[in-house]
Amino acid sequence: MTHASGTLPDTSTASPLPPRAATFGYVVTLGGFVLALWICFGRFLFGIGGSLTPIYVVTIGFLVATLHFFAGRAIGRTAQLGRRTRPATVAMICIAWFTGILLGLMIPDVTANGLQTIVSGAAEPGLGIAIGLANPLGIICLATSIAAVVLAHGDAKGRPELEED
Repeated sequence: MTHASGTLPDTSTASPLPPRAATFGYVVTLGGFVLALWICFGRFLFGIGGSLTPIYVVTIGFLVATLHFFAGRAIGRTAQLGRRTRPATVAMICIAWFTGILLGLMIPDVTANGLQTIVSGAAEPGLGIAIGLANPLGIICLATSIAAVVLAHGDAKGRPELEED
């Protein structure tokens, strides 16, 4: 990134960010990994893990963990460069975590008693409602995770300065 004069900005006088700013990248990566574990294996904590777990691991679990790894890496790079992570990036991560936690509560699994979720068990109409909410929650979780990666990479690149004529 160059200024209008064609020179690189002087970063030697940039105020260093507090150490916790760099730590946030690690928190995002670890949080994404824990979230992926919750979505894939959380039902086992309630005794309703089943045969859909391997499918969840290779699909949504892998995607959530990978997206949060790249978001966390970009957030860490942003802090290393002395830049700040935008509130929009943090908001996308928080929304992804919130919807991912809800998804873990409502994602169904096949057990000896049929389909079950943590919040409803096998009882209708709760089961149908939980399954119906799980799909949009999964989509929102993945969409906001992708948005977090894009925004975090934008934060790491910095904002271009406009040239005035």
